[in-house]
Amino acid sequence: MKKVILAVFVLAVMGFNSAFAQKATRLGYIDSQTILAQLPEAIKAQGEVQAAIDKIKAQIDSLGQEYQQALANYQKQANMMTDAKKREAQQKIMNMEKDYNDLQGKLNANGDVAQLNRKLMTPIIDKIKKTVEEIAKKENIDIVLEKNEQLQTIWYAEPSMDLTYKVLDKLKTSN
Repeated sequence: MKKVILAVFVLAVMGFNSAFAQKATRLGYIDSQTILAQLPEAIKAQGEVQAAIDKIKAQIDSLGQEYQQALANYQKQANMMTDAKKREAQQKIMNMEKDYNDLQGKLNANGDVAQLNRKLMTPIIDKIKKTVEEIAKKENIDIVLEKNEQLQTIWYAEPSMDLTYKVLDKLKTSN
């Protein structure tokens, strides 16, 4: 009796394993750059980030011109200045250099612009991830990959596996 139960159990496990092994993994992919380029809220966020970049660049250009002018004036007039006036002019130039460097720092990877970009894009990316997950579950897709020009993580994919526009349509209609 024990042998019969053991045999039935082994056959059941083998059947389960073979059924499990036969299930093919289904793949899909998206092009997140396409989604971000066409999603209105992403376009708006990117516009805000670009406006911040343009504003800082304008400030950098303006301060750079002021700095060049102040330096040229100092070099022309340094021989006629008192020591106190020289120190004052040098301090002003040094302060301008510091302000210039501070402005440039706002554009680096940890600067104000990067922080603004993260603040604006994180909820959008989260929304895209949630939508991808919903569509993948609905269509019984096990893995969703990224396909875009920069990443090149997929060199070829069957176009029928592309979920990009399904995700984009769902995101646009869920507002």
